[in-house]
Amino acid sequence: MTSPRFLRSPLLAASHGFSTRLGGVSTGRYASLNVGAKWGDTAANVEENRRLLAVDAGFDPARLATARQVHGARCLLADGRSPEELAAAEADALVACEPGRVVGVYTADCVPILFSDGAGRVAAAHAGWRGTVAGIAAAVVEALVAAGARRVDIRAALGPSIGPCCFEVGEEVASEFATIPGAVLRRDGEKPHVDLWTANRHLLVAAGIAPERVDASPPCTMCDRERFFSFRRDGGEIGQMLSFVVAG
Repeated sequence: MTSPRFLRSPLLAASHGFSTRLGGVSTGRYASLNVGAKWGDTAANVEENRRLLAVDAGFDPARLATARQVHGARCLLADGRSPEELAAAEADALVACEPGRVVGVYTADCVPILFSDGAGRVAAAHAGWRGTVAGIAAAVVEALVAAGARRVDIRAALGPSIGPCCFEVGEEVASEFATIPGAVLRRDGEKPHVDLWTANRHLLVAAGIAPERVDASPPCTMCDRERFFSFRRDGGEIGQMLSFVVAG
């Protein structure tokens, strides 16, 4: 189904989506499809927005599992755990193999990465700059392999996030990416910019994913005010997007 409420990658066979900020009930700085409860929107609005997204995308919101994201590289297996248990766990990626289980991550500039092996195993990862440097992308690949996926079958898609056009950083952050080819961009008279898309694509390929199985050309959240929330552009007390993928 085509919906303004989410985008999909043509690369992934699994049911999945990257939500936008369109088509919800929230107002003000949360307008309108805010699905994150982190920054003060009413619980009723968030619940209704999640319901609207789930209806369009065709998944059961009661089976959605997310974790407490901490900008690290910990990856958990969601199977056999309740959404409540996982919501209390610190992790930046979840793997699922149980048919119908939905795993997701919340973002508002950080890179969401969705994974599928085409045989029912899926994962969702939250890769901010710290998580990228910590190796969250490779950690998910290894977790999928441990769950039975063949490395050659894994595909990964990056979702809406801050692009190299907008992610200006200080030298201390740029130095963290020094060993990743193409991750740091320098222009005369400007502070360095970090390309999180190139960085994560490089790390996925280094982890054994074929280059043609990585979709690393998402839209920039900071550039597109109409469709996406952006923490860098608008600061705190804003909405969040959900990137989700369904196992089985």
